[in-house]
Amino acid sequence: MSEVAFQQQVELTLQLYEREIGHPATRTRPMIDRYGEIGALSRLMVSADLQKGFKVLRDSNQLDKTFEAVVVRFKHLFKPEVVEAAQWRLAHPYDLR
Repeated sequence: MSEVAFQQQVELTLQLYEREIGHPATRTRPMIDRYGEIGALSRLMVSADLQKGFKVLRDSNQLDKTFEAVVVRFKHLFKPEVVEAAQWRLAHPYDLR
């Protein structure tokens, strides 16, 4: 899968999240602008905090559309520890607060 397809998936996830919350993703979009999609998602995966976007999509039964799911689908773009963190989050969606 290409990096363009990856970028499209990131944008689709952002749009879905924004639709669910009813306003722009004011923290995530600037983070992506600053670090790029790979850098931003890498930072989010290894963070001890569980992001609001994950919670919103988890609670609406859309785990397959989270950034974590995007990282797993495009694992060739990420460091192994980032993919491992994303996989753990998907396997334990309620274990982080």
